[in-house]
Amino acid sequence: MNRAHAKEFVLTDYAKSLIKLKARQLSRRRDFQPVEPEDLQQELWLALIKVAEQFDPAKASLDTFIDRVVNTAVAMLVRARQRQQRGNGLAERSLDEELAPASGASETLAAVISVDDLSRRTGAVPRNETLDREDAEAVEFALAQMPHELRDLCRRLMGGTITSVAREMGISRRQVRKAMSEARPFLEQAGFDS
Repeated sequence: MNRAHAKEFVLTDYAKSLIKLKARQLSRRRDFQPVEPEDLQQELWLALIKVAEQFDPAKASLDTFIDRVVNTAVAMLVRARQRQQRGNGLAERSLDEELAPASGASETLAAVISVDDLSRRTGAVPRNETLDREDAEAVEFALAQMPHELRDLCRRLMGGTITSVAREMGISRRQVRKAMSEARPFLEQAGFDS
């Protein structure tokens, strides 16, 4: 299979939906917050297209090949981001290290480092208390609009998993997922994206 044909060959609906899903999942991670989902989609498409000519139908189906390549690319992006957050080769310094006095009084490094400095170094976005409060108010607004049974289920999901809530309420996981889809319009009305 030549390179140009291989690139077109992997442009399937399955690949489009998988890459869109994986980029959205990555962009929701705290360590990927400043990155747009479209940028992540582009990275995943590049990874897939680079290895497209290696597809062998005798070894696996096209969807399986796409799934493995995309999941590997996601894992590599996460690994690279974690490596970057660990310092990426920067020299370690002690927090007890004395700094050159600018005003005459010596200070330790621990006294001058702030949370913003750490966030800037790691690429993480510091928590915004105002946005967190607004989100909490929007969730409370959405919950207040829901029927009682749905509200109860959603409150339980806020502190548990689909499986634990299903077990706790004595219903199936499918019923929990159905209730989640019923709750989605209330959350969208409160300002949350689908």
